[in-house]
Amino acid sequence: MSSTSVKAIHIAELRAAVSAVRVLAGIAPFSFTDGGLVSGFAIKKVHIEELRTSVSEARMFLVLPSVTFTDPVLTSGVTTIKAAHVQELRAGVK
Repeated sequence: MSSTSVKAIHIAELRAAVSAVRVLAGIAPFSFTDGGLVSGFAIKKVHIEELRTSVSEARMFLVLPSVTFTDPVLTSGVTTIKAAHVQELRAGVK
């Protein structure tokens, strides 16, 4: 089974995109945990959860459809962060 690595830069880019969508929606920026992600930083479930919450709120204000997330509930130590999680968030900010 092959895998795709989710890197800190992917999360940082998503945070910037989500922030732009929130500005467009006229709502305050989201205050993310672990503000400065650097290369080699472990991606945690909280990073994906915060992005999901933040983009979902912005989409609601913009009256856009909700994003359906793979693994809607992420469980520490059980759910592996997947490329699909990142791809869904990218689609949610387009």
